[in-house]
Parts: sequence; C-alpha cells; structure tokens
Amino acid sequence: MIGRLSASGRLMVALVGISAIVGLIAAKLNTSGQLQVAAATTHAFVDYPDPSIVDARALPQHEAALQQRAELYGRLIATTPLLKRIADRAGVPDDQISAVARTTAPVAITLTQPSSEERASQIQDSRMPYRLELQADPVEPILAVYSQAPSVDEAERLGDATVLGLRDYLRDLAGRQGFPESKQARVSQLGAAQGAVVSGHATLLIGGLTFLVAFGLTFAGLWALVRLRRRRQPLVTIPRRVTARAAETADGPANDDWPGTTRVLPWMLAGFIAMVWLVPFNTIELPSALPIDLKLDRLVLPLVGVAWLLAFASGGLKAPRWRLTRIHLALGAFVACAFLSVIFSAAYLNQTLELELALKKLPLLIAYVSVFLIVATSVRPSEVRAFMTLTLVLAVVCGLGIIWEYRTDENLFTIWSERLLPGAFSVAGDLTGIDSLDSLGRRGVVGPAEVGLEAVSMLAMALPIALVGLLRGGPTKRRILYGIAACVLVAAMFATLRKSALLAPLAVVVTLVYFRRRELLSLAPLGLVIAIIVAALSPGAVHGTIDQFLRSDAQTVATTSDRTADYDAIRPDLWSHLLFGRGYGSYDPATYRILDSEILTRTIETGVIGLVAFLMVGVSVVLAARPTIIGRDPTYSSLALIGAAAAVCFLVVSALFDVLAFPHATYIFLIMAGLVAVVVARDPQPVPKRERRSRGGRTRGAHERGPADAILQPARRAD
Repeated sequence: MIGRLSASGRLMVALVGISAIVGLIAAKLNTSGQLQVAAATTHAFVDYPDPSIVDARALPQHEAALQQRAELYGRLIATTPLLKRIADRAGVPDDQISAVARTTAPVAITLTQPSSEERASQIQDSRMPYRLELQADPVEPILAVYSQAPSVDEAERLGDATVLGLRDYLRDLAGRQGFPESKQARVSQLGAAQGAVVSGHATLLIGGLTFLVAFGLTFAGLWALVRLRRRRQPLVTIPRRVTARAAETADGPANDDWPGTTRVLPWMLAGFIAMVWLVPFNTIELPSALPIDLKLDRLVLPLVGVAWLLAFASGGLKAPRWRLTRIHLALGAFVACAFLSVIFSAAYLNQTLELELALKKLPLLIAYVSVFLIVATSVRPSEVRAFMTLTLVLAVVCGLGIIWEYRTDENLFTIWSERLLPGAFSVAGDLTGIDSLDSLGRRGVVGPAEVGLEAVSMLAMALPIALVGLLRGGPTKRRILYGIAACVLVAAMFATLRKSALLAPLAVVVTLVYFRRRELLSLAPLGLVIAIIVAALSPGAVHGTIDQFLRSDAQTVATTSDRTADYDAIRPDLWSHLLFGRGYGSYDPATYRILDSEILTRTIETGVIGLVAFLMVGVSVVLAARPTIIGRDPTYSSLALIGAAAAVCFLVVSALFDVLAFPHATYIFLIMAGLVAVVVARDPQPVPKRERRSRGGRTRGAHERGPADAILQPARRAD
C-alpha cells in the first residue's frame, strides 16, 4: 500500500510515523514514577472543658475565642515538633511530611500573602509526598484537616494521626508546665478521616497531553526542515506579480466586501466583536453540571468557529485564506511555551493538585488564538478599514456607557444584559459605584469589563483608530467625528478613576509620535480642545486621576506598595522553575499571591522563555506593521499604524495587571493583531505602467507590456 503512494505521500507517512514515535516516547517518560495522589479530610472541634460551648448559656465572645484558638492549633500543627509526632503515629517518614496552615481570620489580604521567604518554604514543602493543610472555620471553633498521601489508607491514617497527635502534644505540654488537665481545652475529632483517590486519571491526562504536544512540535519541526531543504518557497510567500485570477482568488470580488456582502462568516465575526465591546460576557454564565464554566463567549465563539471551518471546507473564492506572518509565528511560539510549561511540570502540578487548574486554562488560550486565526484568515485586506470603523463605533458606545456609569452609578451593560438574555442565563451581581470602593476610596466604574483597568485597556486600544483618522486628514465633517470619538474615549478612560487612564493612552501617543511625529504636531492645538471636552464629559475625573500621581503618599499607597512587593515575593517561584515556569495557568492568586502584572504571571507560569515569547507577540505586531507604516501606502499604512499602537498599548497594560485573565482586553488585542496580519500579508498591488521602468531606467511603453500587465489593470481598479 505504501509503495503505491506518491513521493509526497510517502514523505507524509514518514513524518507522521516519526512524530508518533517521538510522542509515545515522551509520553512514557513523562508518566513514569508515582502519579497517584490520595486525600482525606476530617474535622476537629475545639471546646471548653466545662461547660461546653454547645451549652445554650455560652456567649458570642466565647465562641469567637475558641475560633481563634482553632486557628492557633492549626499553626501549631505545622511546626516541626508536632509534625514528627504526627508522622510517628501515622507510620510515615518524618522527613517526608509537611504542613501549611491557611489564614482564615478576617485580616487584610496583604497579611495573608506569603513573602519570598515564606513562599520558598512553601515550594520546598509542596514536594513532600505526605502533606497536611489546616483551615480553621472563620465563624465556628472547628479546624478542618486535609491530608494527602500516595494511597487512600495512608491519607486517612495521616488525617486521624493529626488530631490524635495534637491532643497528645497539648496534654504533654500542659503536664510539663503544671497546667491542670481539668482546665485544658478539649479537642474532639468529628468522625474518622474519609479519603479517596483524587488523581486517578493523572497518567492518562499527562500522557495524552504530552503525546499531542510532542507529536505536534516534532511534525512541525520536521516539516519546516523539509521545506527548508527543498527550498521550494519561504514560509511567508508574497509573490511579486499576481495574475488577475490570482488576485480574485485571494481576496474575492471587490463588490462582495463586508458590510456589503452575503458571506455569513464576516457578519458572525462582526457580531462577536460587538459582544466583546458591549456585553459583560465574563459575568454571564449558563448553569450546568459540566466541568467547565459556560460563559457567554464560550457559547458564541464555537458557533463562529464552526462557520469558519465550514467556509474552509466549502472552498472557492469566498473561503478563508491562510496568510502566514511573523505574528503567527510569535503567537505559535507562545502557545508552544505554554503547553511545554505544563508538560515539564506535570508531575509537580499533579503532586500539588494544581494540574486540573492548568488544564482548564489551556483551552482558554486556544480560544484566544482561534479568534486571531479567524480574523487573520477570513477578513479581506479591503475589509480591514470597515472592521476598524466598526471597532471605533463600538468603542465610542462603550465609552458613553462608562461615562454614564461614572455620572449615575448605573451600569447599563449589566442592566440590559439581564433584561435581554433568556432566563436560563445568570448574571453576576454588579459591584460598581459605592459598593466597590477600593483602598483609595475610588468607585468601581467598569462598563462591560470586570475591572477598571480592563475597561481602560479596551478603550486605549481603540484610541489610535480615532487619532490616526485625524492624522489622515480628509473632509472636515469626518475629522470632527474622529475628534469627538477621541474625546469620548479619553473621557471614558478617566471616568474609571484609574491611574492607567494616563499611562495607556500615553503609550498610544508615543507610538504615533515615533512613526508620525510631524503630522501629530499639527494636531497640537486640538489638545486643549480635547482637554476641555474631556473635563466636561467626566467632571472631576481628570483632576482625581492626576492627583493620584501627585499625592504625598503616592509611593506608599496600597495600589503601589502591593505591586512593588510582588517583585521580591516571586523570586522563589522564578528560581525554582526558571526556564519554562511552573505551568501555564497553574498559579492560583487566591491561594498564593495576587499579582497585578501579566509580566510577573508569565514569569512564574511560563518562565523566562515563556515571558520572552509573550512579549514577542506584541513586538511582532509592531515589527510586521513597520514596513507598511514606513512605506506610507495610502490605503494600508494607517491601518498598520493603528495595529502597532494597539500592540504597544497592550504591552504597557500587561505590566499593570494580569491582562490574559480578563478576556475583553485580550480578545480586542488579538482582533487588532489579526487585522494587522491581513494588512501585512496582502498581495502587492500591481504597479501602473507609467511607474514601471526597464532595467535601463526608462519608462516601459505599451508595446513592452507583457500579457500579465494587460490583465492586471482591471484588478487594480477593482481593488
């Protein structure tokens, strides 16, 4: 059968076979060793010796005192002397057991976040096969004991031994200090520890993921080597000349461009973009018993994806078209680093019971990438400007809604979502206005986003569309509309009362200054007009935002000190997983530390290599757009400039908050990146005959034109 295949068919079979062998070997190596993890739980009740707290005559302060004692006992169990006693009772090696006591008392969140020294100790303890986690009930005098071991029997013995060891230790300590036994607090176990295997499918999950990633990377590498060896064509091919048929096949007939088209895919894409800008979809969920949360975007995006696949399968002139650019390569490299980070740390994540968390975040990353691919393949170059205009219109509507929220404390996006969506959907409560004051007393103004920083990022990435529209000139009416749009976007950013409202648009302006400094200087007089309009739209917001930078304690307020403290606190995580990190999506801020920076999160989860790959995604957009911007193409240079400014803005806000955890901003950036990919990978426009010259430098006449030249002119007019 193989002998009947063509040379290319035999090559494909060989590549698939080699990749499969490599994948199987990698899966076998990555699943070796002990992967089963069992856990058990029990509870200890802390009580007075006489009378009992369950007595109806007990006062509330008595219960509060016992609750604090329960938290104290949890921290006592985590000490070395008591752990050795527990290990002896459970029959496990005392050098292979660790414990952590979680803070559940009502204290400031900064007191619950570990410092670098405490975090280093936690990382070392997390590698132990026998682990204890102690959590005191924040209201009642009950201490929850969670034990972990390689088998169910060991986990249950460890849980029971914890309560017995605590009682023995307290009794011996009271005896040595001469404290009467009749006055000692009583610790009663509320039932024997109950355990179960919590990672029974770890071998299958780790092995399957390892095989898929190893197979895919091996196949891609071998295929690239074959292409390079044969030198058939470069990975990114832009033909110097195209025939009229090739131009028509690439971009379709000009009179079929969106919005004047009957193609379904561009309309579905436009609807998805509208949802991103106007719907708080990340707070809208369809309740289900599935292991994943059915957020609204996870219901809509698959429909767009199915339409995209059907369009590919149908073929023809209207089918999506692959346009490979350096943006694709950078995004692919980041995705590869994300998957490799999970594979390399799979055994560790399985031990810490965080593998499932990472596996849930990887599909979200794939969803992000799919949006970019759909835009980059289904949008025609002649449609990019229309989609940019749609984005600006939606951004202005979003900005007006945010300004309304600032002035009235009413989030229209949430209100209308609750009214228009079917009753099967649940919309999370709207925590805006005075209900969400932060440590600086700032109100929560978020629009369709989840936090103010995300709202600022969304509006800032749309701002270059308005500013570049002003730079391009044109009719006075159009320039006035662009100016109004810029005022609304800036006013809405300031209405969030976040310091990023200055930093994010500043990144956009700096990018425009770098590429179009002369044109931007001509708009300087408009700056005063914009400032006046912004102050009128969002009264007090500009002054309040600037004052946050000028106040005497600007460097010590919580929003600043917490961020600066994060840089030192992540050192143990960085050095313990330097190259590829601890695994994409595996760092739980609620468990460890809230990191207000995507840069720090990438460093921890994907290591130095993953951080560089993440930064290169934004940098690749700028590098890919730069030749088009410098070339000053009258049609596409302004579109490329918009994408470059949005990419720089995205990189800046990545240092201010964990942007990938907030899908609105990430979707918008990847949509803009996809539009840039369409622009930079477009087929070159045929050069008119009056501009073409022969090698000797003279203009080519009509008698020197070839047959291709004669048929390119209609294609030029159509485009």
